[in-house]
Amino acid sequence: MSIKVTRILVAKDLSKESSNVIRYALELGAKFDAQVHILHVMPTVDTAVLNMVALTMGPDQLAKLNADNEASLAEQTREQLDEILLGETELLKADLEHPPQIEVHHGEPVPLILTVADRLDVDMIVLGSHSKGRLHYAFLGSVAEKILRKSHRVVVIVPPLIGH
Repeated sequence: MSIKVTRILVAKDLSKESSNVIRYALELGAKFDAQVHILHVMPTVDTAVLNMVALTMGPDQLAKLNADNEASLAEQTREQLDEILLGETELLKADLEHPPQIEVHHGEPVPLILTVADRLDVDMIVLGSHSKGRLHYAFLGSVAEKILRKSHRVVVIVPPLIGH
């Protein structure tokens, strides 16, 4: 049996371990000659908070402010990911056949990661585990754990120590 990986989705936040997880996904992409897609999901503001703010400033003004902020934050996030990629792709320049693709979305991480994985029909999802103190060896981050349980795709969890 031969393992064929043509598309890899790496879902990552912008923590200090981001570049390690992205590097790992890029190295896998180079080894398998696979297209790497990088996804960052920006959390949405809690509905109760939005309702309270809407009462103060008005729903139309809040909607405009929210749309402007989401677009601005998405662009800043894309720039940060581009910087991370620039450093990583310099290391892997000879090995990368396909330039990585970046997507930034707002919403709940787990459903969005799974939706993007289905839309792109990826063969593998690469995630980082979160280091949350001494117990991080015993428990994965909640997003990684939920993706492992809900996905029908290969899921690779990269611990914080990889690449150090």
